[in-house]
Amino acid sequence: MPMKTVQIRLTPEQLESIDGKVDEGLFQSRSEAIRDYIRKAEFFEALAQFRALAAKAGLTEEEVWKDDEAIRKALYRKLFGNAKPA
Repeated sequence: MPMKTVQIRLTPEQLESIDGKVDEGLFQSRSEAIRDYIRKAEFFEALAQFRALAAKAGLTEEEVWKDDEAIRKALYRKLFGNAKPA
């Protein structure tokens, strides 16, 4: 995927943390580290949205961590009744 260049400003501590991870070999570059942090932030945002949707549907935390196929069906059933999932 083609990438675009953007300018960001980081605190010295943030940059030191990123550089440390690059120096440890966890990332090939600052850019890769920042992209990884963004991917993780997006994942946690999606997880928070899922949990809010599950709570709205009345699912308990225990139900959320069960088999994902069962959760999908239960979530659909609680939100839309007996309609068949598409």
